[in-house]
Formats: sequence, structure tokens, C-alpha cells
Amino acid sequence: MSESAIDISLVVLASNDRPAVELFREMMEVWREKLTAIGRTYEVIVVDDGVGGPFVETVLDLRKSWPAIRLIQFRRTFGESVALDTAVEIARGRYVVTTTWYMQVEPEGLEKCIAILDEGTDFVACRRHPRIDGPGAQVVSWLFNAYTRWITKVKIYDLNCSFRAFRKEVVEELSYHGDLFRFISILAVQKGFRVLEIPLTHLREEGGRSTLLHPGVYIRRFLDILSLFFLIKFTRKPLRFFGLVGTGFLAVGLVICLWMAYVRLWLDKPLSDRPMLILGIFMVVLGIIVASIGLIGEIIIFTQGRNLRDYHIDRIVEGGADDDEEGDG
Repeated sequence: MSESAIDISLVVLASNDRPAVELFREMMEVWREKLTAIGRTYEVIVVDDGVGGPFVETVLDLRKSWPAIRLIQFRRTFGESVALDTAVEIARGRYVVTTTWYMQVEPEGLEKCIAILDEGTDFVACRRHPRIDGPGAQVVSWLFNAYTRWITKVKIYDLNCSFRAFRKEVVEELSYHGDLFRFISILAVQKGFRVLEIPLTHLREEGGRSTLLHPGVYIRRFLDILSLFFLIKFTRKPLRFFGLVGTGFLAVGLVICLWMAYVRLWLDKPLSDRPMLILGIFMVVLGIIVASIGLIGEIIIFTQGRNLRDYHIDRIVEGGADDDEEGDG
């Protein structure tokens, strides 16, 4: 750890949701009070993901009386994954705490999360409980989280809560892009880190996005879950996935072709007016192509597997001179 290293880096992510400046200023004053009360060295990193305008002016104004604030400003919106990755890269804190530009949960959760990290946990995910948003939003959120738990077998109940705390090296070792940032707690579990989810009192999210989003958003999130499932289960064994799918296509195609052969040879019926034969041949070819993709993936993994680190080493205990002497005795 360098001499400039500190204890806590609070990362505030602001996207192009047109943040309410006064709400943001009030939230920052609350965080200033809580960080000071903890009594640790800290910094606050505000990431402007394409907001600009009065929001940036407010951040610069706050910085005049609060030098701990650092600002990262993008020229346009690049998404929360890029914003988080950039913030973690320049963060000097041993612990990184992320939040959005408005208050989602009780600010007392900051001290709770830091205490849990001090006890040895690597990643603290937070669950808004009890939820106080509308019933429609709660149903959608429950379905999304329940489906993700079923797919990944990781018991995280609120993936959409932006308030998280983790050791800096945790996210440095994770690979995420696009909208996969919301699944970083699951990625941390799969990597072998110690992850704990705690309930925090949900506050009314004034100024946040509408909780019921465009249907296209839910389709993208569904696809993100499928992408996550593939990354978790088949990164090192792609042939199992593509081979299974390819075998299914191949089996269906062979059944169709055998049936067409039976119709032609035993029932003596012409096949010129039966498109099923073309479908059967197509399914056989498609099955071979899909299985071949998995085989190519296996070859790539075999040749490049040394560079693929999907695990985390907690520690290595080695024997020394004292151990040898004790053994001789």
C-alpha cells in the first residue's frame, strides 16, 4: 500500500438522469457527516457519466470547502461499468463504497459495512428492506432477483441496490462490462471472495429513475442474466454448452431425415412436395456447426487457459526454517 493510501473511498456514480442538484448537495452533506464520524481517512470520488452542466458546478463548489472530493468527468455517457471501473482504478482507499447520486438506503449503513469489512468479509452487498416503493416495482424486482438466484444459485436478494462496499482488490480482479456491473456480487462469489448481504432501511428514492422501466430494458436484463449464466458455468468448458445445444439440433435433424427415408423407402411416397426433408438436413448441419463452435472454444481454452484466472487465492502458507526445526524435534 502506497504512502498516499487511505482507508475509505466513497464513489458516487451520477449518470445522465438529470440529477436534482439540491438533493445531491443534501446527500453529500450527509455523507460528509458520516465519514467524519467514522474517524477514518477517506476520499470521495464523484463520477460524472455524461451529466455536466449545473451538476459539475455543484461538485466543484462543494470541493471548495471539502478538498476530499475528487471528480471524474466523461465527455458522454459510457455506462456504470466504465464509471465504476475508472473510479476503482484511481481510488486510493483500502475499502471502496459505491452509491448513486441520491440516497437509496439509510446512511448509517456506511458504518455497518465498514465494520463488516474489518471483520474479514471481502464484499458487502446491501438489500433495501423493507421496500417502500410501489407494489408494481416490488413485483418486478422480486421476479428479477428470484430468476437470477435460480439461474446462478447465489442467494443475493437485491441486485439493483447501488450501495455496496468491498475491498479494492475484489473489483480489480473481476471482469465485467455493459450492464454486468449489477451482478458484481455474484461474480465475486464465483471468484471465491467472501460475500455477505445485509438488510438496510430503504429510503424514498427521490429523483431516481422510474422504477417501472421500458419493456426493452427488462429484455436486456433477461439477456444479461443468460450472459452471466454462460460466463459462470461454461467459460472453461464451452463444449458442454454448445455441444449440448448442437446435439439437440443434430438429434432432431436425424429423426426427421430417418422419418423421410422411411416414407420414401418403405411407404414408397415421393419427397418432392415434403419440405420436412430440407428442414431435417438444415437441423443436422446447424447441429454440426454449433458443436464445432464449442470445439473451437475448447481449443482456445486449452491454449490460452493459463491466462484465464477465474479464481482467487486467499493466502499461501509456506513452511520455513522454524517448521523444519520443529519437525526434527
